[in-house]
Amino acid sequence: MKKPLLTMLALGALFGSVSVFADNDVIIPSSPVLTIVSPVKEKEESSVWKKAFRVKYIGDNLIKERINALTSNMKVVAGDKSLTTEQKTALTTILTTNINGLTTLRATLASSTDATTTKALVSSIFSNFRIYGIVIPQVRIEKRIYDLQNHSTKLSDIFLSIQKKINDAKVKGNDVTVWQKSLDDAKVLVANDMNTLTNLFTKVALLKPADYGTTSKAVIESANKDLRLVLEDFNTIKKNAHRPSGMNSSSKKINGDESSEHMSSPLSGTSWIWVSSTVNGSVAASPAGGKFVVSFGKENRVHSTTDCNSIGGRYTVGVNGVVSFGPFMSTMMHCEGSHQLRYSQALSKTSSYTINGTSLTLTNASGTMLFTKK
Repeated sequence: MKKPLLTMLALGALFGSVSVFADNDVIIPSSPVLTIVSPVKEKEESSVWKKAFRVKYIGDNLIKERINALTSNMKVVAGDKSLTTEQKTALTTILTTNINGLTTLRATLASSTDATTTKALVSSIFSNFRIYGIVIPQVRIEKRIYDLQNHSTKLSDIFLSIQKKINDAKVKGNDVTVWQKSLDDAKVLVANDMNTLTNLFTKVALLKPADYGTTSKAVIESANKDLRLVLEDFNTIKKNAHRPSGMNSSSKKINGDESSEHMSSPLSGTSWIWVSSTVNGSVAASPAGGKFVVSFGKENRVHSTTDCNSIGGRYTVGVNGVVSFGPFMSTMMHCEGSHQLRYSQALSKTSSYTINGTSLTLTNASGTMLFTKK
């Protein structure tokens, strides 16, 4: 069943599509995918007391639901390969602390025999924890901050490679003034964004249950805005800080193949239904029937429905079947058991495509995705 998303998808992992940053052999990975973490209004406590004799039963269910939600988020964190061990530990600690607290509360509630005490214990689920309104949004925003910080580290490594290329070009007598300025501007932009992320992390980390209904909504909304601005900066760097066209071929390249963001391709104007995936030699049929449909539109826009949200972004094609996607944005629903994350991650890692009649095959480092024409 769909329920309001407490977050945009897990700032999930860094996707593998790449674009030349400054020269054929210097590439920059695509920026992380960001989705909005929504401020959540939790159920009013008054709804708990409609039937006084069921207070303990309702309280137990409220605790169980929250423990399940925290455990689900722990699995996402544990399986995210883009996070460092230290980052995973920090996020897991927040989740584990709340799971332990709720587990203790559940045991205390089960042994309570006094009606007044029982009611107070159930009230503390809201006053002392605020799992949906504070804890989960906090963890997911912090994860998104980690994703962007990790991406900035990759950018710093790329900057070193670009600087070497600039120095080599200068030795050969080329005018590198514009190129050097582009790189210097990119460095300043990243440095400013890192300060923004550090300050944002501090603000989000200070959220506590008592902030619910007062400052939490404003902090979460402000965090979403700041994260979007940082992502826009990173995408600007990827797009603009390349070798000036006057110094070499004016073509943009992806993985060494010439490309144009507006070149016509057999994908343009087509729609395809996901049939199956092959990962490390193992074939698995697409879940949810024909709900996963990817469509390639005008101006290199790509859109896809899933078994939960719709996702969209840009795609870039090159010669010899080269294609890359992302970053993707998503609508904001949470669906239990959805396969959307696995699907969008595989789609984002695509490096090439092949069309054979009514079949489309997208290839990435782990395997392939097979689609049939709609």
